[in-house]
Amino acid sequence: MLSGVILSLRTSTNNTASRLLALIVGLESAHLFFLYMSYSIPGATLLSFRALFGLRVLDAPALFLYVCALTGDRFRLDRSQLKHLWVMLPVLVLLIYVGSRADWRGMSTVALQHDNTTIYWSLYHSTVFMGYGIAALPLLERHLRRMRHAVSSLDTDGLTWLQRLIVAVIAAHLAHVGFDVLRLLQVLGPQPKIVLNLTATVAVIYWLSMGGLRQQAIFTESIRTALAAVDKDASAETAAHEHGKYAKSGLDDDRTAEIWLRLQQRLRNERPFLDPQLDLPALAKQVGVRPQELSQVINSRSGGSFYDLINTYRIEAAKTLLRDDSDQRRYGSGSWGASV
Repeated sequence: MLSGVILSLRTSTNNTASRLLALIVGLESAHLFFLYMSYSIPGATLLSFRALFGLRVLDAPALFLYVCALTGDRFRLDRSQLKHLWVMLPVLVLLIYVGSRADWRGMSTVALQHDNTTIYWSLYHSTVFMGYGIAALPLLERHLRRMRHAVSSLDTDGLTWLQRLIVAVIAAHLAHVGFDVLRLLQVLGPQPKIVLNLTATVAVIYWLSMGGLRQQAIFTESIRTALAAVDKDASAETAAHEHGKYAKSGLDDDRTAEIWLRLQQRLRNERPFLDPQLDLPALAKQVGVRPQELSQVINSRSGGSFYDLINTYRIEAAKTLLRDDSDQRRYGSGSWGASV
């Protein structure tokens, strides 16, 4: 049902990301349903539901592709993505093997928790998910670095909520692996793993659904323009380093100093940083230069990104405002303030 809601709302990211989000939530919800049926009817065999347990491995590549869809402006699902279905091959082999065992087919859901094949499957799923999670984190980090050079606010563009989710899920799967190893050594029973499994599944469904539905469009026209300028500047810098040159994009020291001075004057006098939607092209237009020139000057003169520079000014403005408010309260509440 929740997956249907996600698809019907057409979240403001993009259609590909919405479909992948619905797929992940659907897989996690199916797993939660399997757990509910298993623990609510402990004496049943539930052979028809065990396939749901195996399908859950697909949520790992689905989450990775969801990250690709959010961080890649031109990302599309095509046949090349079918390679990620390899994760189902070990599952199919395991299902064929255990399905040929009469004792496994007759196991109740309680007995199944103590069977080593269940533990091996859990170890496999955790390993796959951690691998895809670790592969997704550099994509998010690279996206964050690009955005810091293009926009002044990362509340909805930086995807920090998704970074935290993936880190948390990797940590949960590390705990899964620890519990599973202890179970193989017969040091620990299945109860702690059951609690962790239920808690983690519910948390992932809620966290991912809320984060995905609240996620605003990232690649707006202005951000595309800003990122194009940043990428062009980065390409020029790479080419300059390859040729052993310090100067980039035709900017000499005098021109760089001139643009830096105009930028500083604009920031101090006009205070454009007060606009929460300020981005690199907008500020470049105010200064009267091309976005890639402004990006280069900021990188070389401030030693940081566009985001760092703008938020430094915002912090200083906030400090000044707080000091002024403090002085007004101090003097305005006294006898001197009342007599003025």
